[in-house]
Amino acid sequence: MSDRKKGLIFVALQGLLLALIVLRAIACFDRLFDWNPVTILGWLLFCVGGLFSLYSAMFMGKLLTPLPIPINNHQLITNGPFSVVRHPIYLGLVMSAVGLSFMAVDTGLALLAIALFALLNVKSRFEESLLCFLYPHYADYQKKVKRLIPLLF
Repeated sequence: MSDRKKGLIFVALQGLLLALIVLRAIACFDRLFDWNPVTILGWLLFCVGGLFSLYSAMFMGKLLTPLPIPINNHQLITNGPFSVVRHPIYLGLVMSAVGLSFMAVDTGLALLAIALFALLNVKSRFEESLLCFLYPHYADYQKKVKRLIPLLF
C-alpha cells in the first residue's frame, strides 16, 4: 500500500474518532456545565488543548496538511510548539478529548480519548518514519523532544 493511501486511512480514522467524540459530547451536553472541580479541570484541558492545537496549526502555516506525509519543499520545524513536543497538534487534540471526558464525567468519552491517543501515536510513528528518511538529523530531534507528552512520551 502506498504512503498516500496509508495517510488517507489515518486521516479518515482520525476524522471518524473526532466525530464520535463530538457526538458523544453532544449526548452528554447537560453534564458539561456541572460546575464541580472535575468539570472545571475538564474545561481547562479542553480550552488549553484547543488553543495549543490552533496555535500549532497556525505556526505551521503553509506546511500544514492533515496527511502525515511531508509536502513538497517541506522544511523541518523544531521551534515554537515543536520544541515542546514533536506533534503539538496531536497533543492539543488529545488534551481537548480528555477534557471533554472530564467535563461530562463519561466513560465512553474517556475510551474515545484513549483511542484517539492510540491512533495519533501510530500516525505519528508513520509520519516520523518518513521524516527520518527526509531529514538525517531528525533522529537528534527525536532524542531531544518527546513525541506526544512533554517530558514523558
